[in-house]
Amino acid sequence: MNEQNNKNLIRDRLITLGIGTFAIILVLGSISLVNFYLNKKFPKEEKPPIVIIKEPKPKASEFPDYEAYKSFGKKITLIRDQTSFVTKDYKKVGEVEKQFLVKGKFRRAYVFISASVDNGKPLTVYDSIYILLNDKGGHILRNKSLPTPPSDTTQLLYDMREIPYITSIPYSENKPASFTNWLDELNSKENISFYTFLSSWRPGGLIKEITIAFECEENSECDIVLK
Repeated sequence: MNEQNNKNLIRDRLITLGIGTFAIILVLGSISLVNFYLNKKFPKEEKPPIVIIKEPKPKASEFPDYEAYKSFGKKITLIRDQTSFVTKDYKKVGEVEKQFLVKGKFRRAYVFISASVDNGKPLTVYDSIYILLNDKGGHILRNKSLPTPPSDTTQLLYDMREIPYITSIPYSENKPASFTNWLDELNSKENISFYTFLSSWRPGGLIKEITIAFECEENSECDIVLK
């Protein structure tokens, strides 16, 4: 009798355990189904992607000498808005002669030239700017200019230690270049002569600007003064 009761008790407990296990599985399955349904109907809000903006590295200057020229505190403008051209019978209109005094010692110097033809257009292969400093120079070679920013007119920039030129016309950049050192003239002479004209057959020629920018040697008060 007791043995039969024990068997019945074990059976009842197994049934209870089975029902409990089934109930747990059913509850867990129901929770999973509910979560699946809710996630499909109400998806979680996605976080926006993190955008990292890197500052671009500064580019190297395309015009280092032009920027150096602009930064020099000492400048003298020798020509400003001078009409200049050559007539058909070879008479020079608007040629300019000047004298100036120099003092002190010069470390660096640039000469900047801006010119145009045909009332504001860049120089053509048939045109040139002619410059002498203490009778040294000629038709300045444009293809040997230091880089300058784009412009509607012809802009040229030169290290005054190395001025490239040719002496004869017609102007041609295929001719062998000669070079002269105008910085040496500034450092070795007190009196400087300057001469220029625009070698162009057309009356719309203009020397817009010729400027010398310079830097003094240390402990030197250099300067250029027009007479």
